[in-house]
Amino acid sequence: MKSLLVIEDSSEVRVLLEFALEEFAVTYCSHLKDAKEKLSKNKFDLILLDLGLPDGDGLQFLTHLAAQQETKEIPVIILSGKSEISNKVLAFSVGAEDFISKPFDPLELRARVSAKLKKSDRLQSKSELFRVGDLSFQVPKQKVHIVSDGKEESVELTSLEFRLLLTLAKAPERIFSRDFLLGEVWGSDVSVTDRTVDTHIGHLRKKIAKSQCKIDTVIGSGYRFLPSH
Repeated sequence: MKSLLVIEDSSEVRVLLEFALEEFAVTYCSHLKDAKEKLSKNKFDLILLDLGLPDGDGLQFLTHLAAQQETKEIPVIILSGKSEISNKVLAFSVGAEDFISKPFDPLELRARVSAKLKKSDRLQSKSELFRVGDLSFQVPKQKVHIVSDGKEESVELTSLEFRLLLTLAKAPERIFSRDFLLGEVWGSDVSVTDRTVDTHIGHLRKKIAKSQCKIDTVIGSGYRFLPSH
């Protein structure tokens, strides 16, 4: 069941929302302070946000959500009686997915919430699955499979090896210097040498040996990923 956070201080509107959103798991907040606390402890699939709240402005809170790594991907639908075009334009400019004016029809609201959740699921699915050559990547799970003749063979990688292979595979034939890979995969604050990259590339080559993909050495420059031999 999808989890929704509703930030709305009107008890009358809440009655309509309870009817419209009965098929979802909904958490209600009437203050932004309470909403921030709920967001820090729970994961939500969508947020319904009023603009005029007792302890702050909804648009400023939307800007705050868009700036935070933990919440920037959560779709937000504005629910407000401030239906002037200027408010709608401003809301969309700071990241709102939709704007529903009060008073609203509960069935229409339910339909629009469902549509946004389905869109979000499709986008998430695309971002989670990545395929290049005969290698299939499941990004959140950090898993890689070699796909051949309709069959999948798992490639056992460490988290660091997965990040290194994914970095190379996302830009086939692009030459990556060792320094770039060190900063991108290991991080600039980690003290490792160029030889560390070479060692991990060697491990990766062995682990994807059955794949048609290849990690090529470009002498004097670095490495590049080739989708097939």
